Amino acid sequence: MEQLIRNVLDGMNAFLPAAERIPTDPSTILMGDGGHLDSLGIANFIVSLEEALEQGSGRSIPLSDQDLSDIFGANSVTIRSFPEYLSHRLQR
Repeated sequence: MEQLIRNVLDGMNAFLPAAERIPTDPSTILMGDGGHLDSLGIANFIVSLEEALEQGSGRSIPLSDQDLSDIFGANSVTIRSFPEYLSHRLQR
């Protein structure tokens, strides 16, 4: 799952200037305190990840509902912690 997230970020980074690219190491904070994604970046990330998951699994897996913050209950979300959320969603 981390690789899928990195692939999505690589796709987003392709459209960003070098100084604004999002690092893809596991400890990179995506959302929350010190996060690299603003609200538009989060929306783009979620939509791109939904599309990648659908291509890989053949089923639509919505990620953009309210339980994102409920599941994490943390001040920040990293590349390493996001697969926990994805696993939860895939079990639905």
